[in-house]
Amino acid sequence: METNGFYGVSREPVRPSQPDGEELGTPSDGAMPAIGTVLRGTYRIVRPIAGGGCGEVFAAAHTRLGCEVAIKFLHPNLAGPAQALARFWREAETASTIRHPHIVQILDFNVSERGVPFLVMELLEGRPLSKDMVSGTPFEPGDAVHIIDQIAQGMQAAHSHGIVHLDLKPDNVILISMDGRDDFVKVIDFGISQASWRERPTDEPNVAGTPEFMAPEQAAGLVNEIDHRTDQFSLASLAYALLTGQMPFSGHNLPALLSRVMNESPLPPSQLAPWLGAGVDAVIAQAMSKRSADRYSGIVAFAEALRLAIDGVAVVQRRAKAAQESGRHFERRATVPASEAVDQPRPSRRLNTAQFIRRARREIQGRKSRVILLALAAAAVFAWFSPFTRDVTRAAWHQAEAEARRAVGRPSAIR
Repeated sequence: METNGFYGVSREPVRPSQPDGEELGTPSDGAMPAIGTVLRGTYRIVRPIAGGGCGEVFAAAHTRLGCEVAIKFLHPNLAGPAQALARFWREAETASTIRHPHIVQILDFNVSERGVPFLVMELLEGRPLSKDMVSGTPFEPGDAVHIIDQIAQGMQAAHSHGIVHLDLKPDNVILISMDGRDDFVKVIDFGISQASWRERPTDEPNVAGTPEFMAPEQAAGLVNEIDHRTDQFSLASLAYALLTGQMPFSGHNLPALLSRVMNESPLPPSQLAPWLGAGVDAVIAQAMSKRSADRYSGIVAFAEALRLAIDGVAVVQRRAKAAQESGRHFERRATVPASEAVDQPRPSRRLNTAQFIRRARREIQGRKSRVILLALAAAAVFAWFSPFTRDVTRAAWHQAEAEARRAVGRPSAIR
């Protein structure tokens, strides 16, 4: 099981409390819980999942329900500093307000008996999107759009709650197996998110996030200009990377990278992946406009425009392939010498089953009719010329002829 250790979100807001008289952020003894430890009488630690500089994640079993959850602990060295603790608290508070299938659910927030803050989340068995990304290797356009659609839907739910993620990147998109596919999206890590209903900490730096996926207003630290369209720019940058296999911005150092994000436009995607075409270029360019007012009205509107552009690319590719195959067939026919072409059988038109049966029935009936007519003709000739039946047959014929003439009112023929 591959899992990213820094999850995120959902359910009703869970406000961090002061359990058992302990203050949130009480200095811990620096010890992470051992395997088998029961937290607050509810969660038994089962196994480690992942770890990093900010914290560690364990799988745990709910002692009463029996189900497994993921528990993210703030690193003991950071449990005291106000800024790290406030960010951890904010992640729990913000993410728990969102209910959406593409946002990871936060189930609880508490402090361990040893004073280490922890989040309880749904256990994700999957992999970060970054694991599937290989530099220089684009995704199939349909697969890329499927992922972008799901992220956009989750982010639309966050935006409707006044929440801006501010750190959409491959490491914060987890792909799990569901509904017969292995790319069902869960967006995680709302640690640096902003909410319209929450006052921003004054001691937090103006620039926070991942530079390669930052919007210009975020890179410039223009906090008052950040809104839902900031996430749209980040998602368009992610779409660019999936469709082309290249990052939209790069730099030898952080200042150079941030300068390009704020002042330069990336190469049109079709210059790196020619099959994408001008339609995709236009959609990505609008979503990555330097001025947020020039972007799409919403993140879902961007995802829908991208899907339409990719669908258009698919239609063009199918037509081009059909024309190419038609041209190859014409070339094959044109290269056959005329002397040989005369001897070549003409290809028959393909028939469906019903047409084949009707044609076969007609041919069989036609063959039966011809046999019967030939037999009758042979019998008539034999009766007319045979010395044994000649006189009787001719007398019968003349009698029938006379009766027929009388019936139609004509005189008898002169013999």
